[in-house]
Amino acid sequence: MGAEALGSEDPAVDAESIVLLATLLDEMRVTDVRLRLSSLGSAGSRSEYREHLQAHLRAHEQSLSEDVRERIDLNPLRAFDSEHPGTVRVMETAPRLLEHLSRDDAEHFAEVRALLDTANVPYEVDSTLVRGLDYYTRTVFEFTSDALGAQSGVGGGGRYDGLVELIKGPPTPPTSGPLTPGMGWAAGVERIMLAGDTPAVAASPVELFVALGAPDADLRRAAFGLLAEARSAGLTAQMELAGRSLKGQLGYADALGARYVAIVGAGETVLKDMQGGGQERIATPTVVHAVLRGLRDL
Repeated sequence: MGAEALGSEDPAVDAESIVLLATLLDEMRVTDVRLRLSSLGSAGSRSEYREHLQAHLRAHEQSLSEDVRERIDLNPLRAFDSEHPGTVRVMETAPRLLEHLSRDDAEHFAEVRALLDTANVPYEVDSTLVRGLDYYTRTVFEFTSDALGAQSGVGGGGRYDGLVELIKGPPTPPTSGPLTPGMGWAAGVERIMLAGDTPAVAASPVELFVALGAPDADLRRAAFGLLAEARSAGLTAQMELAGRSLKGQLGYADALGARYVAIVGAGETVLKDMQGGGQERIATPTVVHAVLRGLRDL
């Protein structure tokens, strides 16, 4: 799942997007959450910084992994992602982009941090944080959970001013510059659930359990049609599918807490009120109406 916001370069959009995901993780009771935050600056800041970083990498080229050496000209920032021991040592002394931000970029990042402070969202500034896609600008962030082990990422994203134009889309007003501002994130539902402690939600009570009076193909088709009709009418309904005896079916329906059980037979159905204790023989096409009436009169 994700969120996107196009058309505003206001730092509050960055902060609100981050707060949205932080709130979601909190409500899903994700444990051991950390928010890493940084800025990649705008194109001008990054262009100047790339020269400093490329010079550093070339000066230590023999210690780098092969894939990092191949990317020095194309995308040197990805060296911060490397787990290669030699590359990691080289990057410990590498210049940081946060030290080369323009005044506008630095002010934007400072305002994002101030807004997160106001919203009481804890974070750590990580000058080594980069994103895997080249179109990111300015704010980047990632939420992790130590509960997930080494692969701890839960969700993240950042600002991508100019992506609309990069993929040949029309500018999105209102804009204060030549590029459409954009901000967004993506998060993994499964990873959130794995790291979360969300209380189990009780299943909806079964209002009608459709049982079979005999193991007969025609009765099964009639029962299946009754099941579909009940669900179309808004009832929570289940049907016998495990080949149980009639006694077993009634026991299972009772365990489910079913309000009514319809025992489908040849030409008619026995409708049992599992809570009231009564039962009646009625035409199968009238079962759903009888259940709806009974539930209404409770």
